[in-house]
Amino acid sequence: MKNLLSLFIALILSAGTVASAKGVQYEGVLGMNIADLDASPFSSRVGFHIGVRGTYAFQRQSKGAYVNGAALLSLKGAETHDVTFSPFYLEIPIHIGYKHPIASNVAIFGEFGPYFGIGLFGQADGHNVFSDEVGFERFDAGLGLRVGFEFSRKFNAAIGYDFGLTDAMKHRSAKNTNVTISVGYKF
Repeated sequence: MKNLLSLFIALILSAGTVASAKGVQYEGVLGMNIADLDASPFSSRVGFHIGVRGTYAFQRQSKGAYVNGAALLSLKGAETHDVTFSPFYLEIPIHIGYKHPIASNVAIFGEFGPYFGIGLFGQADGHNVFSDEVGFERFDAGLGLRVGFEFSRKFNAAIGYDFGLTDAMKHRSAKNTNVTISVGYKF
């Protein structure tokens, strides 16, 4: 866990050095997950996500269509009455969006696209969540959408929803769902 945190800090710092690439803007992202599996007897659990996002504007940074991609460490999972499942994923969402100014320093945006997740580590009742005993799949994929506001072309706040298209468990039909609330700061 300590090495993984160091890797993400290094990614954030290195993104700042390449942020000067023409047309690409980078941001640090931090947020909360409310994750669940869409099967009984699971209920939602609170997690987090942290990482970097790069955005390429097709027209202007302040208005118009764009595409972005991110690398996020994301805690998902679910709970039952006696076990908490805590899988950590490296998530890579790739979204297409549109931003429109609504005031001099405020813009509204919306985006949609696929995400891909690779299971890194996690626990459930003292076992590796990706082991055969627990049965979580290491690969996750689905679709996501985000809407939010951008302030002063530097800060943003967004809410999103991801719904899995692949089964999250090996021996059960259960897909990941995730509500996200996040903030970002553009370098």
